[in-house]
Amino acid sequence: MADALWVIAAAVLNFLLGAVWYSVFGKSWLSAWKLGKDDIRPNDPKPYLIAFIGSLYASYGLFLMLKHIQPQDFIEQLTLAVGTWLFIQVGLGAKHYAFARVSGKAFAIDYGLDLVGIILMTFIVY
Repeated sequence: MADALWVIAAAVLNFLLGAVWYSVFGKSWLSAWKLGKDDIRPNDPKPYLIAFIGSLYASYGLFLMLKHIQPQDFIEQLTLAVGTWLFIQVGLGAKHYAFARVSGKAFAIDYGLDLVGIILMTFIVY
């Protein structure tokens, strides 16, 4: 039961991190994606729900990975977090930005958030 609470707590923190991240980088992100404020509908709950469910999936996946690997110290845990981000998420996600012809700036903003989120969730769930 305690593990489930840590997974949920990590997901909530990651979701809230996204809110803070895009409040800081929102204008740059809109520009990088060539969007205007009118393109974003803040009253539509669906993107927020999907973002939270994605955070929950990621948190649980990190929990399962760490449970089986059992890192021995801070450096090993950090290495797993950064490695997961770099070799799996960035490795698979880069193609979407390349085919959509979205700028590297958009990629950096989106994946910078994910790097920080994965690191934080890794240390919360394990």
